[in-house]
Amino acid sequence: MNSTEYKKYHESFMQNNHGSTAVHTFLCIFFTVQCTIYIAIKQRFPICCQYVYEYLVLVLPMIIAHTVIPEHIYSLNIIASVILLFNLLFSYQNVYKKFMQQNVFHNDRLALISCLRGLTYLITGLCILAVDSQDFPRYLAKTERFGYSLMDTGVGLFVIVSGLVHKDLRKERLRKIVTGNVKVILILTILGVGRFVSVKQLDYQEHVTEYGVHWNFFFTIAVCKIISTILLYFSDHTLLLCIVTSLFHEFTLFFGLQNWVFGDSPRDSLISANREGISSSLGYVAIYLYGVHVRSLLLHKRVTKYHTQIQLVIETIIVWFLMYFVNLVRPTSRTLANLGYCLYTDSLLISMTTVLYFATVLYEHKDVYFSVPLLLAHINKNGLLYFLIANLLTGAINLSMRTLLVPSILTFVILNIHMIVTLRLIVCLNFLGIRI
Repeated sequence: MNSTEYKKYHESFMQNNHGSTAVHTFLCIFFTVQCTIYIAIKQRFPICCQYVYEYLVLVLPMIIAHTVIPEHIYSLNIIASVILLFNLLFSYQNVYKKFMQQNVFHNDRLALISCLRGLTYLITGLCILAVDSQDFPRYLAKTERFGYSLMDTGVGLFVIVSGLVHKDLRKERLRKIVTGNVKVILILTILGVGRFVSVKQLDYQEHVTEYGVHWNFFFTIAVCKIISTILLYFSDHTLLLCIVTSLFHEFTLFFGLQNWVFGDSPRDSLISANREGISSSLGYVAIYLYGVHVRSLLLHKRVTKYHTQIQLVIETIIVWFLMYFVNLVRPTSRTLANLGYCLYTDSLLISMTTVLYFATVLYEHKDVYFSVPLLLAHINKNGLLYFLIANLLTGAINLSMRTLLVPSILTFVILNIHMIVTLRLIVCLNFLGIRI
């Protein structure tokens, strides 16, 4: 087939996907979380060996789990859980004493936040290339309108971990807040425009129903950052803001916005041409606000670690419960960023946070602490640049070969080269002090 036929084949291959289940999608991510915990609680090697070790324990299993044996994700999670439980037994001393301590950690920093942010970028860096291969199951690719899938969680997790590292606006000067946000928003806008121009100029495959004609992921993040910052400047009641924003967005969808987004009306104006991206922005604001709320729970120093752990467990149960019943009435949709999608993204974050927090407290010794894997630490320091590198390399690979027609063995090799190159570049750029 020629380039035009292949482009149509690629776009049709990505359409009409209904995804998987909420639990299955969560387990696809949770397997990598468990690999991260295993590295974080083990003794470290010399730095060169540590990079190789982390790749073999974290990145390589992630590639295998999503492309080679994706149908065995339940078994992989069970195996990882057994190995982790065996290791956690060695830290079963003074558990009561550890959890009764004040909610303060070594160096006054919580490593799990860096882990979650680094993991979000790492998994996304793999999936944006893997999705263009036959070995990546279609139920993990983005859904057309409704449903759950691994790729659907990407933008939601990006937004929510951004909220997780949100700075307290009431402790910063207004000028500093404005300067910092203008810089971030300007970078995101430039990247958004750059992506739009490059996609059109290179005739790269695209899916208009994902964000719209001109809109893309970078514009969503920029708008989310602007609105969230304004709301949080006037109020620090993050959970209340999250609930009100979610419900308001759901009401607008119910009373006509959803029909307009999924309708056949012509894209004859800038707004109608980008109705998916524009209409979903408020839902992503709600997701961002929930990330800020979880951050406040984790950094609340006036309570004990036991109190924080119980609060995380209770909130995990409540969010999953709400997500399940909302989905029965209003099916989850990433395209709309509706209430079901917001709750599902929230459930992913709070569930992973609960497990990581438990491991963090359990591994508080005099000399050994729950430490962020080196690869994730490097990604976390320069997340936006890592994501940009991963996107550029993905585009270069897709333009140089027809990835959907590549044999399985070669796909596996390409994915490993892709991950090694992106990780190597971000490590080198960090050492050189180059950041975005």
